[in-house]
Amino acid sequence: MWQAYAKAGLTANPQEPNLPKFASGNALQYLRNGLTAYRRKGQILSGQYISNPEVADVSLAATPRTVTLTDCVDDTKFLVYTASGQPINDTPGGRRATRATVTDLGAEGWSVTSFGVQEVGTC
Repeated sequence: MWQAYAKAGLTANPQEPNLPKFASGNALQYLRNGLTAYRRKGQILSGQYISNPEVADVSLAATPRTVTLTDCVDDTKFLVYTASGQPINDTPGGRRATRATVTDLGAEGWSVTSFGVQEVGTC
């Protein structure tokens, strides 16, 4: 999901075709809303996320089946730029505690359906 978001960020494209491959529901809408806001301001996102998710909980007996992932996403090198590529006076990111729910959507496969990202320095 983060790689698809990074790709979408290069043009601030909320309709990036790879986003719905990895996120759906509220998670997908949140990502699209953020990209739309950047696009309206004439901004793009560029750089790299560092992510090493770990399984925190597995609920295969639940309906729908879910897996909860925790992570410490590092977005230090993922910054905001003008559409022409000039850096914006943006505060560099850092390490952020992250939690996501991945849900089995049946024929649609597994997808991130919700996630939360905490402030810099939370991990």
